[in-house]
Amino acid sequence: MDGLDDDLDFEMGDSLKPKSSFSDHAILFSSKSSSFQHLGFDDSVKKLQDSFNSMKSEEIALQNSFSPSKPLWKHLSEESFLSKMDPNVVSSYRRALSSRQLGYTRESTGARSVGSSPMNPSPTHNNGFLLHNTEDKIVLYFTSLRGIRKTYEDCCSVRMIFRGFRVPVDEKDISMDASYRKELQSLLKLKVVSLPQVFIRGKHIGGVEEIRQLNETGELAKLLEGFPVRDPRLVCDSCGDARFVPCPNCNGSRKVFDEEEEQLRRCLDCNENGLIRCPGCCSS
Repeated sequence: MDGLDDDLDFEMGDSLKPKSSFSDHAILFSSKSSSFQHLGFDDSVKKLQDSFNSMKSEEIALQNSFSPSKPLWKHLSEESFLSKMDPNVVSSYRRALSSRQLGYTRESTGARSVGSSPMNPSPTHNNGFLLHNTEDKIVLYFTSLRGIRKTYEDCCSVRMIFRGFRVPVDEKDISMDASYRKELQSLLKLKVVSLPQVFIRGKHIGGVEEIRQLNETGELAKLLEGFPVRDPRLVCDSCGDARFVPCPNCNGSRKVFDEEEEQLRRCLDCNENGLIRCPGCCSS
């Protein structure tokens, strides 16, 4: 009876211990193996111990293969991650990142020079790209298509900011004329460009992030000083502020009849949509 009480106390003591992993079970069975040897269960106990040891090794290997401190998406490089996204979104992301870094640089270096003025903007407002013959204009490259919601909303946001200042803006809608896209690509020397893009007095200012930042800091109002104020209630009678009208030569068909050759030919006065710039509100 004394031996049975000792075995019972030993088993009850082990059973009260918490078992949180396979290693605890393995230790428990290894401690009991000696008590099962005299009962003829050596082979079964050994097989059971081997199975628990194999399960324990699989658990350790699984924990090593998946580290909880670093998610799987962080193993991807930035270039491989961005290569699978939309080019316009990637361009907007890079431009926003560069503008944020530029903002930190301005704060650390003292921002604006003392002698800068709206007619002679600070070098931080000039990205090195020039649009010739627009020294007295505000030029906005944008799109009126809603194919990409983010791009359309950014274009509308910039247009509303300039309308709040009531200044005349030369708006170039690349969805209405493909030549504007080629013109912007040649100016920025980029194959894929993000919209909108703003030029003030021939100098490239930037996109939506730069315009918003300049507007919030009050720098945009200083850049726009000297421009005439336009009545926002005035609307062009010819185009309704659409900036384009159907070509009067071909009536928008893009084809005219050549009487000498007696065949139809491409109209040279309009763009690919059969439109021309409105002569009433657009100078070019």
